[in-house]
Amino acid sequence: MSMRIPVFFVLFPGVDPTPAVEEVGKSFGKEIMKGTFTNISMGQGQEKKAIMALQNAAKNGDWIMIQNVHLMTDWMKEFERELEIAIENDCNPSFRCFISSEPPGLPDMEIIPESILQNAIKVSNEAPQDLKANLRRALSKFP
Repeated sequence: MSMRIPVFFVLFPGVDPTPAVEEVGKSFGKEIMKGTFTNISMGQGQEKKAIMALQNAAKNGDWIMIQNVHLMTDWMKEFERELEIAIENDCNPSFRCFISSEPPGLPDMEIIPESILQNAIKVSNEAPQDLKANLRRALSKFP
């Protein structure tokens, strides 16, 4: 991952990458309380806020996490362009971008612009399907 390579999380039920990203961010001094980490869950009315946060994060070297972009399929083209502009215009080397989305419902559905998917590191973490694997996963959370 670098300032030019975002991380794209594919969301599955029962799995939330946010705590892990926040924990890694904390080790790099990027925290919500310090204003160096921004977490935006997309929904109606969040478009301008997300673009402004993206521009500021790229300029200041902060981290940004844009969640649930599958809810904003029409807006994703604008986000794609703004991400390209932010990276190309004097981007701070400490800038990092994290994006999350549910997988498309059908194979021919296009939610995420191709350039974002091609340039990003894709991460998926599907919850265990059987009881034994689920218990093993739950117990691994305890020291």
